Amino acid sequence: MTKIDPVIILPGINHSPTLLYDENGRAVFNGKGRQIGGTLFFTKNDRLLKKELPALLSKLEMSRITRRDMGVENAAYALASEAFEYQRCENDGTMKYNLKTMRFGSLASMDKSRLQWAYCMVPMQGLVKETGLDSIWFYTFNLVGDPIESTKELDKYIDMVMEKTGAGKVTLMPVSLGGTILTSYLEMFGHKKIGRIVSVVGCLDGSDIAADMLERNFDTSDEFLRHRFLAEAFKEIKGDETGGYAANLYLNTLPRKAFNSLYTGIMSGIIDTVMKNCPQIWAMIPSTRYEALSARYLSGPGSAVLKEKTDYFQKARLALRRNLLKAHDDGVKIDVISGSNLAFGEKEYSFFGAIGSARLINGDGILSLNSTTLGATGAKPGETLPDEYLNNAKQSGVFEKGYISPDNKIDVSTAAFPDNTWIFLNQHHEVGNNHAVINLVKDIVLGKVSNVHSDPENHPQFNGNCHTKHLSRWRLPDSVRLIESDESALETEDRNKLKELVDKAKALLDETIADGERADNLKNEIEEILARYGMFKKPEQPTAKKEKIKEILKSASEKTGIRSGK
Repeated sequence: MTKIDPVIILPGINHSPTLLYDENGRAVFNGKGRQIGGTLFFTKNDRLLKKELPALLSKLEMSRITRRDMGVENAAYALASEAFEYQRCENDGTMKYNLKTMRFGSLASMDKSRLQWAYCMVPMQGLVKETGLDSIWFYTFNLVGDPIESTKELDKYIDMVMEKTGAGKVTLMPVSLGGTILTSYLEMFGHKKIGRIVSVVGCLDGSDIAADMLERNFDTSDEFLRHRFLAEAFKEIKGDETGGYAANLYLNTLPRKAFNSLYTGIMSGIIDTVMKNCPQIWAMIPSTRYEALSARYLSGPGSAVLKEKTDYFQKARLALRRNLLKAHDDGVKIDVISGSNLAFGEKEYSFFGAIGSARLINGDGILSLNSTTLGATGAKPGETLPDEYLNNAKQSGVFEKGYISPDNKIDVSTAAFPDNTWIFLNQHHEVGNNHAVINLVKDIVLGKVSNVHSDPENHPQFNGNCHTKHLSRWRLPDSVRLIESDESALETEDRNKLKELVDKAKALLDETIADGERADNLKNEIEEILARYGMFKKPEQPTAKKEKIKEILKSASEKTGIRSGK
């Protein structure tokens, strides 16, 4: 085993299991006997389906019939507020309910099921093979908590890890939202306990998605909101747009005011319940947008305590670049990994396409390139950097140093650490889906690659995109099980072919250059064989009748204009 400093993962937004307890510290269970909780937002369903949803549907139908808004906004507000009630924060930024986040030690301390869960969150199996389970630690923090308190707990956690391992330093690996905890840690405790930082799509300067939601900056054009939005969401969730077209067709029969009230009520409920009073959400606001939004929401005397917390985090956010450069000057190794060239909602999570700045900011579909790289410059999605910019870059030697991406869309020279910033072109935020990213992280931690110039053949500064999660997590294990099953269960020709494909898949997952097309073709070949033996169910091809219905609903949805009414 290779000896390394303990790696402490600061995980992303959906990686910290949090459970509900009553005021006496007893677990709270739902009607099915399961403790209430989750890793993201979990809904309060006891009244939602029985009262709030029927009330909203009734208001919508009454509005449709009478051609007047019959109280849709209040009903929509009540529905959204009730849905996220368990994660409500008070005016001072404290949680209304007793939510406790599960805390873990090293991967070695996890049972088999919990370890598999951790691998799904952050696939570090390759690194574990080199270092052992006891070298990787998993720190969790509450999504609706206070990042300052989470940071204080992290410092205690680091002390515990160093004491148990005897290490003099630790490696911090912030993933996505974990970047906010790194931000406050460096401001509060400095870098004396840190030997290396590997930021993996870290939220280093907030998310314009969070800011746009608080600002209520959305694409409310009729073409998008009343025709495309639900169709795109249904296609991603259900694999088919038909339900979205049907919903559009119904919503388009509402009078304009009722339709607008539906949107306004839902957004107001979400903002008031889980956003405007939550310190961790405020940690997701870009530094350039904080002052305006805090003046809008936190200027009253009732928000003074919360504003003190968010102001401190803003101070830490503004100091992050300086704090990282100081750490680097003192010998801390710092590496940054980012996705790029996508609009918000592109490829996955299509509902973020409603964000007003979606088509203005180069990012990974969730976070901006500027945030995840701490300063790299990117063209707008679908565009290249302006000719004047590129000409200046040529004259200043930026092209010569290789900092301009091959597609002329990105300039890494403006990032805090241009020689240690790796960009995966057209890669979505979920970089755990890209084996090349995982292999880069492994080689960085093991010290096999020191910067973008040390091994450009295997780890170039600008790499490609890939989606190998299904292949590595399901198709490959299922294939091995099928091969190892009773000889009579698998035709000889299929067995030999599957063995060949498994070998190719294993080899591909060890590669450091992303080739999305080859990975998809390999996955499809494996699925063809697995499907013949009942280990994979191919998506059903729509019948001619279903296709006809979809086309009719699509046409009707697109032709339906906004109805009049009050």
